[in-house]
Amino acid sequence: MLSQFYCLFLLLLHFFVGVTLSEEGECRRLNRADIEGRLSTKTPYRAIANYDETPPKYAGCHPTRIWSIIRHGTRNPSESVILQAQNRLSEIKKQILDQTTPPICTAELKKLRQWHWMHLNATEDEKLLVAEGEDELIELAERMQRRFPDLLPELYNPEWYYFKYTATQRTLKSAESFATGLFGRHRIHTVRYPPPLHEDPVLRFYKGCGKWKTDVDKNPETLVNARRFLAEPQMQSAVQQVRSSTRLPDLQPEDVQLMYTVCAFETAWHRPRRDSGSKSSHESVWCNFFDVAALEALEFFEDLEYYWNDGYGYELTHRIACPAIADMFAAISSSEETRPRRANATLYFTHSGTLLKLLAHLGLARDKKPLTHKHFASERLWRTSQIDAFATNLAFLRYDCDKGKPQVLVLHQERVVRLPGCPQDQDLCPLATLRRIYANSVDHCDREKMCRV
Repeated sequence: MLSQFYCLFLLLLHFFVGVTLSEEGECRRLNRADIEGRLSTKTPYRAIANYDETPPKYAGCHPTRIWSIIRHGTRNPSESVILQAQNRLSEIKKQILDQTTPPICTAELKKLRQWHWMHLNATEDEKLLVAEGEDELIELAERMQRRFPDLLPELYNPEWYYFKYTATQRTLKSAESFATGLFGRHRIHTVRYPPPLHEDPVLRFYKGCGKWKTDVDKNPETLVNARRFLAEPQMQSAVQQVRSSTRLPDLQPEDVQLMYTVCAFETAWHRPRRDSGSKSSHESVWCNFFDVAALEALEFFEDLEYYWNDGYGYELTHRIACPAIADMFAAISSSEETRPRRANATLYFTHSGTLLKLLAHLGLARDKKPLTHKHFASERLWRTSQIDAFATNLAFLRYDCDKGKPQVLVLHQERVVRLPGCPQDQDLCPLATLRRIYANSVDHCDREKMCRV
């Protein structure tokens, strides 16, 4: 009889408080996979990486050149987010803890009491690459090298390898980490890098593009779909769900978005612990207040922002990626006779905005209709959690064949993709076909004209 009352008590507790109790007294609303795959551009690369290291083989063909552009790994938040976490989120924490019976169970209550971000200096620590970010790039390099050992040899040669990063700590450290994965920590001091540029015309082609800044980036209309989604039932339900799980009825949408952002960064920073005795010690306490539906709504809100600011929303946004496409063709079309000769392995380290614009330029992750605030329930290809996680990567590999013309293999997130206009029944695309598809990107790439205000 007592056991029946105990079960009824647990059910009622779950219903009214919205938490799940385990035998150890911990509460976990979602499992790690439910969280990690829905964090938009703050998704850790481990959630989407391809761990199949089998070298792709194509009869009579072998890889001779690679051009790859890679987003930096997991980083610290911006100065603005750090300050909001230290101030507004600390207020929310206090409001939860001040309740007579806070709506979380013992283990999470202890974590919430101990939570703070005072170890971060908002000015000095913003956007710095963290240890997880280093590991993401080291491991990515190791997997790529195991797939293509002849193309990415273990011994560094400046005539074979060309590394470049932007004028930021996070891309410098990402480049060094990738080099560590290829050559080992004791050899990376020999790697040469050209001076980084703040407005690199290939790695950050949108920087210094006045027309894009005025017409897209600073245009209030760009984010109108994201703003409208705030009034949609799915987003309102997400806000209401978090108000209920925190028992704070006055939480605003921006508070819920801040909780989501902090949940995302703290999840990305820390891998699941392998020792079962500390199952949740490194899991963000803020993720506990969301259910899957709320995470999906917040993810879609960010998908809308990036679609319109960095993706297909405006034609200019992806047209200005042509310098990177032209550079790719110059690198993979080069030969021993070409002067100046390009390195066999060109490796660039850059940012989210670059990768998203490039993906749109290539026609990848393109939905049949423009993404709007009404498309939450629709299946969509534009999912930033999948296409633009930390350490997102794009690679073009040239294959020379015993018979026939050169071919190109394209990888996104270490997986083969078939570009629009290329054969859809095979992985390799003839280099000549690819060059013809993107002829405008190479022959008519007048960035100065496109960017003139």
